Amino acid sequence: MTPSGGPSSIPPNHNTADDENELQQPGSPSVKKSEEKGIVTVHEVKCKLYVKSSDPSDIDTWKDKGPGQLSIKCKEGIGRSTKESKPTIVVRNDVGKVLLNALLYPGIKTNPQKNSLVAIFHTAGDDSGNSDSVVARTFLIRTKTQEDRNNLATAIQEYAPTS
Repeated sequence: MTPSGGPSSIPPNHNTADDENELQQPGSPSVKKSEEKGIVTVHEVKCKLYVKSSDPSDIDTWKDKGPGQLSIKCKEGIGRSTKESKPTIVVRNDVGKVLLNALLYPGIKTNPQKNSLVAIFHTAGDDSGNSDSVVARTFLIRTKTQEDRNNLATAIQEYAPTS
């Protein structure tokens, strides 16, 4: 007991509401960049990802997959624009969930629109959770600026295999 007779754990004139708020706030998730041996990141940009709906009832609508960090990765020490370099485009959200993971392929076409790029990527599975099949889906990648979009389009064309 303190001389005033009150509990000793709380100092006088201390606002406990601040402490409670601080305790309830979860720490921000820190996603470690996964360093893969023999893999180099050749391009990175923050983006927001959308996928064209495959549902026949709303065939031409875009579904928001969310914001994330886009990376184009290749095998180290192998010339660019080759199948052996396995150029891959990966988009991860802030907590590390993969929103898009697809190989760049020969003849990939990118269609610029304002601050966005539209492209078809071949991804595993579909919305029903079937991961055994590979499906071609249309994705829209929105970047902050047209310059970011142009740099992304250039990187995709630069690293996509030529044949």
